[in-house]
Amino acid sequence: MPPTEAGEALLPDLIALFSDLTSASPPGTLPLTPSAEPWQVRHTGRFRRYGRPDPGVWTAETVSCPACGGEDGPWTVTCDWRSMSLGCPCGVLTHEHGLAFSEVWLLLPDT
Repeated sequence: MPPTEAGEALLPDLIALFSDLTSASPPGTLPLTPSAEPWQVRHTGRFRRYGRPDPGVWTAETVSCPACGGEDGPWTVTCDWRSMSLGCPCGVLTHEHGLAFSEVWLLLPDT
């Protein structure tokens, strides 16, 4: 299912917010976010990576395991608040999923 117009309208602000939250703080300043412990959660289902090559044009691709090609999980999502990794049931752990932080965060239950 493609994103809705309302969802599309939120993307610029979400991208800016998540970019600010994951950026390093300049030396001598306080971080924008407090220290947080890394977390891990299971997600049964697919992750979709969305792109917007042109205004009004959306692309969507299902993320798959680079080793076995599996798409349905259950994925083990690990986040240290700067990067995310996806663990496949076959045992492969990848950081090369191409997903934005917001694409994963919005799908997961409260952690």
